[in-house]
Amino acid sequence: MNTIIGELGKSKKFIDLSKQIQLKQSPISISGLTSVGMAQMAVAINGYNKKPILFVTYNEIQAKKLLENIKFFEKEKVVFFPKKEIVTYDYIAESKDLPYERIETLNKIIENKNLIVVTTIEALMQKLPSKDILYKDILEFKVGDICNLEDIKRKLVNLGYSRYDLVEGKGQFSIRGGIIDISIDEKIGIRIELWGDEVDSIRNFSISSQRSIGTLEKAKIYPAHEYVLEQSIENICKKIQSKIAERESRRNN
Repeated sequence: MNTIIGELGKSKKFIDLSKQIQLKQSPISISGLTSVGMAQMAVAINGYNKKPILFVTYNEIQAKKLLENIKFFEKEKVVFFPKKEIVTYDYIAESKDLPYERIETLNKIIENKNLIVVTTIEALMQKLPSKDILYKDILEFKVGDICNLEDIKRKLVNLGYSRYDLVEGKGQFSIRGGIIDISIDEKIGIRIELWGDEVDSIRNFSISSQRSIGTLEKAKIYPAHEYVLEQSIENICKKIQSKIAERESRRNN
């Protein structure tokens, strides 16, 4: 791909296009591109201008076709943001992997500012919590840091993780003495070992074998899903109790 970018960099039209992007001139129209040519041009603009690109399509079939074309030129920087599945009649029928796919894409966008994002109009129209709320409880660990175990537990729950005796899949964490295991995906987890209240070591581990893979100097834990609480559980419980009391009072009157 670097060769293609290098050749395009010699083209006066491509240089003019890049200047318009840098100067934030809009709208910019490009015509005559095939589907593969459009993917190639997007990757070239992303690599040359170091700016993120958002593709919005009219349905997921078109989005996934575009995604595959872009992946042919650049696999690492392209992500897909799917629409939220709403199945009101049967919770069991709802995909359990889709929420993880959505939050993984959002986490990558937060972590890497120079991505190519492919999505649909429907996905963009669906509401999301604000960035400040969704990422307010991000956990960062570094060897030698001092931390509070109770605070870590609270933040992991707020980030959407569920506590288990043993981590076996996505969105789970376990605590055994001074060892905290947190799943990153279905295969890999992060293991933090505490010595008192100090982070003694950080490791990657295999969820299937539970064995450590390698050591890390630091780790960042992002939300496990997008359904996070905007207020504390205590405040939410108080509001529920207040509404129940209000309803009971109306019935009695």
